Amino acid sequence: MRTFWFAAALAAALLGGMRHAAAQADLALVLAVDVSGSVSDERFQLQREGIAKALDSDDFANVVSAGNYRTIEIAVVEWAEEQSVIVPWTVVRGREDLAQVALRLRSMPRTWVHTRTDPSGGIAAADALFNKAPLLPERKVIDLSGDGEQNTGEVPTTEARDAAMARDVTINGLPITSGDEPHVDDWYRANVVGGPGHFMVVADGFDAFADAFRRKLTTEVAGLTPGRLLAYAP
Repeated sequence: MRTFWFAAALAAALLGGMRHAAAQADLALVLAVDVSGSVSDERFQLQREGIAKALDSDDFANVVSAGNYRTIEIAVVEWAEEQSVIVPWTVVRGREDLAQVALRLRSMPRTWVHTRTDPSGGIAAADALFNKAPLLPERKVIDLSGDGEQNTGEVPTTEARDAAMARDVTINGLPITSGDEPHVDDWYRANVVGGPGHFMVVADGFDAFADAFRRKLTTEVAGLTPGRLLAYAP
């Protein structure tokens, strides 16, 4: 009898392991987007539409379908002095799923307007989402975009970055060099990016955001150019 129950338990464990292994994604990606006071309504629309266009692009759809599992999972967080999840985890296996994420982004209102900038809170909120990801990913990436350095928050951005890195999360950066902080890319390089294969794409102003974001998103899913700094200007 004991042998029977042991065999049954072993079979159940193996079956559970097979189910768990089958529930895989190439990438779990959190897009963490700055909506602080420096992001005017016009800039916000450029930023939001730029993300939606990147998700709709052929380049992005092609790299999603080229992965080992042909599956990724995406969530979107907006951050300033506070953080809000505007797109919960969404499993993406093709263009229809990408179109749904893009549609949600285009239909969602701006969550708030806060003056100050806390990228550490954005990283921490994004990092916390990985515990709720529906599939087990091969890679976990936070894509942090913004146009300013940290000027509020209880935790330095480097601490939030290092805590995420300790959980095997990569943080990539998309600094927007416009407005009052044209050298924000230097700050992102020193304080934001980190983890396996991390990189930055620099957008030279909000008008360049859409193309820069598309290139960055495609690179993240494809797993290319680790440690390399890319720059884009129109």
